Amino acid sequence: MHPVLLSFGSVTLYSYGLMVVLGFLAGILATLYYAKQENIPQEYILDGVIYVILASVIGARLFYVIGTWEDYRSNPLEIFMLQKGGLVYLGGFLAAAVMAFLYAKKKGISWLKFFDVIAPGAALGYAVGRIGCFLNGCCFGLPTKLPWGIHFPLGALAHSYYPNEALHPTQLYAVFAMLGAFFVLVYLRRFKTYDGFLFYWWVLFYSLYRFVNEFFRFSPIHWLGLTPAQWMVLIAAALAGRELWIHGKKKPENS
Repeated sequence: MHPVLLSFGSVTLYSYGLMVVLGFLAGILATLYYAKQENIPQEYILDGVIYVILASVIGARLFYVIGTWEDYRSNPLEIFMLQKGGLVYLGGFLAAAVMAFLYAKKKGISWLKFFDVIAPGAALGYAVGRIGCFLNGCCFGLPTKLPWGIHFPLGALAHSYYPNEALHPTQLYAVFAMLGAFFVLVYLRRFKTYDGFLFYWWVLFYSLYRFVNEFFRFSPIHWLGLTPAQWMVLIAAALAGRELWIHGKKKPENS
């Protein structure tokens, strides 16, 4: 775990903040590339990215603070210390999706086409950002006896819950899963026959990864045996799967 990469006097470079920024940059570059392929003006992407990033950060932070409010009650200024970690990606995804939808509507772009353009970059950026989680020691897993279990040092949040125990590297599971999703989406793009195709697959991939990964990840809250995130992605997967199935049925009729 390396929460601090570099320190110059009073200036500190946090690994979490750096990887989140690099994740956004990777996502933006991929989105710009695919926007060009879809004949969407790149200035639309560059303008929209500002709104989407702001919405995603606010949404992700809001979800985290609500879930851990006791940690911020006595020192609310800590809410703005993003460089130390504390983002809920599902909250960021929901806020970003709403903002992207509104922005696409404003620009007169098919929102599903817009989401198709964003999908590969979202997967890539997510993978890069989760490296920051691993370096920061947050979003940790449950104890495991598997040989790739990770021991977090004294001072890490994971250590305070599970001292001297090897934990599932759920952050790295996320990295590999979303890198795989990125390459699969790039491959599937050649088979796109309707707007929303890549977006629906991205939601399905994310939901599958997140549902499985939650079984290995520490979560203090469970509803009927599942975490809140698992219930959310079950709904998302059902909706995305329904759209893929409906369009799949229509395909033979149009051929």
